[in-house]
Order: sequence, then structure tokens, then C-alpha cells
Amino acid sequence: MSNNQSGTTKQFYTLYQHDSYHVGTLVYTKNTLAKLFFWLIWGDVCYMLMENVIPSLLPLRFQALHATNLTIALIMSTIPNIINSVFNPIISFKSDRYRSRWGRRIPFIVATLPFLVLSIIGLGFTGPLSRWLNLHLGSVLHMSVVGLDIATIGFFMISFTFFNSFVGSVFWYLFNDVGPEHLLARFMSLFRLFSLLSVSGFSFFIFPLAGTHFTAILVTISLLYFFGFGLMCLMVKEGEYPPSPAYVDGRANVISAVKTYAKECLTLPHYWLVFLTTCFSTVSAAAGAGGFMLFFYESTGLGLRQVGEVVGAVNIAVAIMIPFSGWLADRFHPLRVVIVGYWINLLIVLPATLVWLFWHPGAHIAFWVWMGVSVLLIAPSQALLGVYDPPVFMVVFPRSRYGQFCSANAMLRSIAGIIAGVGVGVFYDFAGHYMNKTQVYRLMPIWQILFTIPALICVLLLYRSWKRYGGDDNYTPPVPGETTDEMLAGVSS
Repeated sequence: MSNNQSGTTKQFYTLYQHDSYHVGTLVYTKNTLAKLFFWLIWGDVCYMLMENVIPSLLPLRFQALHATNLTIALIMSTIPNIINSVFNPIISFKSDRYRSRWGRRIPFIVATLPFLVLSIIGLGFTGPLSRWLNLHLGSVLHMSVVGLDIATIGFFMISFTFFNSFVGSVFWYLFNDVGPEHLLARFMSLFRLFSLLSVSGFSFFIFPLAGTHFTAILVTISLLYFFGFGLMCLMVKEGEYPPSPAYVDGRANVISAVKTYAKECLTLPHYWLVFLTTCFSTVSAAAGAGGFMLFFYESTGLGLRQVGEVVGAVNIAVAIMIPFSGWLADRFHPLRVVIVGYWINLLIVLPATLVWLFWHPGAHIAFWVWMGVSVLLIAPSQALLGVYDPPVFMVVFPRSRYGQFCSANAMLRSIAGIIAGVGVGVFYDFAGHYMNKTQVYRLMPIWQILFTIPALICVLLLYRSWKRYGGDDNYTPPVPGETTDEMLAGVSS
């Protein structure tokens, strides 16, 4: 892309004039911008409830089935990450270049919405389905009811992950396409506030019922998502977009698409620093993913209701703090806020959670200690780190190719998740040979510290690279094929 093209694209995407807001061909007044925020927030609440219910409830089913940690990690982490690493880049690349009367993002969401809902409902009925399969096909399948139950969960998780990859790939890009750039960090913070409040309500009032109302919860959430998220798709309108970026060799076939994707996304060290930060953070977080955080809570003596109250409290605390971190991000830049969040997490939060390795109080005391640590330590660091994805991406990646750069990040994150998912499962199972198997989850902070350190190093190097490419006043996302001097000269002119 030439400097002239870069300037044209920037002019297309961001304009602010008096009391109106221009994003491409979209023009908002304060009233219509408020309506846009409302419908996107409503869609985000429906989406977050749907996304939260699967990892919250399925670990309980696995626990009841006495599945191994490796099995849980494979179904909840490794296989979904494989699917996302394959399909997210394809969907995102196509979405960036897709043009229709309904836009380039919403068609991908609407087309897969019914199948995603059916997958969630299927997860709710895995128990009855596995018993039916055992009754009618047991002699053919040669599997126990428990084995069939785990297999059906795996099948519907694969289906859910595949169709959700379409939504997860493009939903977040929609914000960047229709929202004014100078409001995006606060915009995303407002989203996080309402989504966290809804997830907190789920943790307080619905999660404690998971043991007895598993199917009813999944069916209810799936219907809310179908009608609620579908309504958002009808009410939010995309504008017209500039012509699709050309492929690197001027052709339009699969090989050209792969070459274009690889050259534009994977050849600049600047963007690799983003990708590596994400990867190390993903590996760190894997220690608590797939239900392992629930098992950590339980290992300290908490029951399901207490877990729900702790999770709900931390989500409410983050929701209260996230608008402030969004304001800080708009005021001082998301990268600076994220760096502070990493330092707090590494030096204060994670060391504090090591206390459970050496201290074993009763359930009542453990509950209040968790409450204090969660609200006073974990919540502030999560609020600061919450402006990494997507606010940092929105100000670092090229906006015309935002989807494909996010997908490259997601692809590498999925690969890291695949490796980490297996690694964590093996780690906990191996530790179980030397300590009580219910206590191995207290080792979680050690794993997290080991991988948070390189994540912090990478984000510090990213900040230095961002300064090199113009920093606060003159940053323009580097484009493959242009030297730094040429790019900066184009910016200054």
C-alpha cells in the first residue's frame, strides 16, 4: 500500500466534526451513537453469557464423570484451539475483503447463528443422548455410558467451537468498523462493564444451580443468544467500505491469499511482539482454563455457591474499575496501562495466591480470604490488563486489515493454547503422583509466574517498537514492503 493509499484509508475510517461522528460512510449524532452503543452492548451481554456458560458448567459434568485432567484439557482447550487456529485466519481474511449490502461482518454472524444455538442445546442433552446411544447402539459402539457421555460432549464441543469461530472471529471487528476511533477504549470499557455485570449475575444466581439444572440453563442461554444477539444484528448497520486490499501478486486465488496473509501479517517483528505477548499470556492463563480454576477454588475448601459468589464479586469489582482503566487508556495509551497491569500481576497478585500452598484454613476463612484477594488485588490487575484485547490491537494493527491481523494473533494464540492445554493437563496429572490429587491445582500460580515474565518482556519491547514507529503523535501501523524511513516520511508529510 502506498503512502497515498494509507492516507486515504485513514481519512475514510476516522473523522470527527463538531457534534457529528463520521466512520467511513456512517454518520452519527450523539443520539444515534448512543443507540449504536446500546445495541452493541446488548449483543455483547448475550454473547458473553453464551461464552461464559460453557466453560463454567462443563467442568462439573467432567467432574461427575471422573474424567482425567488430560481429557478435560483436550476437549475444553486443545481441540477448540486447533479448530480456531485453522478457521479463524480464513474467516478473518475473507471477512476483511467481503463486500455486501449488509456489510462485511454481520453476514458471517447471522449465517452461523442457528447452528451455534443447536450445538449449545446439544451439550445440554448429552446425558440423555449418551444413555439412548448405549441402549440402542451399545453393542455396536462397544463403549460404556460414561465413555459415550464424554464422546458426545466432545462432539458437540467441536460443533460449538466451529460455528462459534465465525462469531468470535468477526464480532469484535464490528466494533472497530462502526465505532469512532477516539472513543474505542472507553467504548470497549463500557462493553466490559455490562458484560461483567451480566456474568456476575450468572455467577451469583445461576451457577449454584448448575448441578441440578444443567440442561435448563444451557437451553435458556441458547435461546437468549438466538433472539438477543440476532436482534443486535438487525439493528446495527455497517457502512460502505473502501475497495478490498489487493493480493500481493495481483491475483485472486488460494495460493495468492496465503502469500498475502503471510507477508502482511507475519513478516514484521513489530507485530510479532504483539503475537508473542498474547502467546505467553495464553500459556500462563491455561493453568486456570478448562475448569481448573474451579478446581483450585474447591481445593481450598470452597463450595459451588461460594465459588459463584467469589467469581461474581471479582467480576463486579472489575466492572466498576474497567471504565476508569478505559479512560486511562484513552488518556495515556492502552500500552502504558497494560504494562502497569502486568507489573501488578507479576509482583503482587500471583505471589499472593501462592499462600494456598502453605496455608490451609477452614472453608469460612478461605472464602473471605478469596474475597479480599479477588476484589483488592485480582480485580485491579484484570481491569488494567482488560485494555489489551482489543484496545491495544485497535491502535496497533492496520485498520483496513484489522481482521486478518487479529486472526494471526488468534491463530498463534490457539497454537499456544493447544500446547499449553496438553502441557497443563500433564503437569497436574504428573504432580498428582507426588501430592494429593485434589491439591495439585494450588500449583497454578507457579505455572502462571513462569509464563507471565516473558509476556511482560514482550509487551515492554512492543512499547519500544511503538515509540520507534511514531509513538503518541505520529504512529502509523507499518506496512510490509515499506521501510521505516519511508513510512515515517509519509506520516510527516
